[in-house]
Amino acid sequence: MEIRSKINFYDSRFLMFVMDQMAYEYEKDDSNDVIRLTLGKSELPIRPEIINAMKDALDDYDKYSLVFPAGLPELKVAIADEYKKNYNLDIKPDNIIINIGTSALFRNLFYLFAKEGDEVLLPHPYYSLYHFCADLVGAKVKYYDINVDTLELDIESFKANFTHKTKIVVINSPGNPLGNILTKEELYKMDEIIDGRAVVINDEIYANACFDEKSTSVLELKNTKSVFITTNAFSKAYRMYSRRVGYCIVPDELVTPLNVIQHHTLLTADPVVQFGALEALKYPEDIDELISTYKNRRDYTVEQFKKVPLVRAIPAKGSFYFTLECKDYMDAKNIKSSLELAENIMKSKKVATVPGSDFGLPTTLRLSYSNRRYNEAIDRLVTFFIKDN
Repeated sequence: MEIRSKINFYDSRFLMFVMDQMAYEYEKDDSNDVIRLTLGKSELPIRPEIINAMKDALDDYDKYSLVFPAGLPELKVAIADEYKKNYNLDIKPDNIIINIGTSALFRNLFYLFAKEGDEVLLPHPYYSLYHFCADLVGAKVKYYDINVDTLELDIESFKANFTHKTKIVVINSPGNPLGNILTKEELYKMDEIIDGRAVVINDEIYANACFDEKSTSVLELKNTKSVFITTNAFSKAYRMYSRRVGYCIVPDELVTPLNVIQHHTLLTADPVVQFGALEALKYPEDIDELISTYKNRRDYTVEQFKKVPLVRAIPAKGSFYFTLECKDYMDAKNIKSSLELAENIMKSKKVATVPGSDFGLPTTLRLSYSNRRYNEAIDRLVTFFIKDN
């Protein structure tokens, strides 16, 4: 069998899932007390009313058999109402395209706007989906930097790496893995440089997971020169990780292309989970609970890692994740990769972390807040870095 893709699929593995699978194998042995800090999948349960809405839809033929390639009309209206309430924005429901999460939407958007020989400009560090989508269409990847010390945009790196070949710019705020938040001033500077010459895809899936200050949506910007597309989902603050409901908000000229792609490649996202998403929008207090819980875990991590001399904790402003810079420790212990470090921690402390090489930060680890035993896991990590080595 000849695979004609140029992608090295082994090297493109998402190590988050490699480590999550390793944790799963350890968990088969009852003597292994494993704590997973891998997936951005909240441990807080889905609200019963949301589950009941999905059960109701599953028991109702008229609901569970609905087919709308771009999403349930009533859910699109509800999402538009949500942006009106939160941002005072008037969004037409037809400009909202619903899919099974945002990953497939990124793939479709990259297909529309980039081809072999084009360039895409990604944040560094980046979420690995963006890089893989570029690989799928054969585009060249370039990066602009997020300063890991200040969490600020390096505007000079953005200016230097945006070229006439750039067709897509990706923004992720709050960011994965750093939890950085782009300011309104930074967004305007980026738009000024882009000057309408590339499409901007704004991934704001963590917009409702900000700890200290609210993030700015690109949809709030006034008189911009560039085309902005926004993606979001119900998988994070609404805890519907495996229920897979995501959406993008696009200008009029993209409605038909994205609809037609979904006509042929999706047909419809499951209406049952879309009815769950519709119900979820009624309970913003669930978001408040999650933010409070994860902010406290962020603060606990910062405090505990003050004890660790060779590891630097990078305080996130939002998202589901915390980043540890481990370069000094890895150099001192002659550890060659973040995957090797993550494996060592798993074997020694039964804590599953994510190698930072997934995100272009090869000397870091990413920790997901989403485990009830998170603080215990942090205590184990501190012991690993100090006492056991």
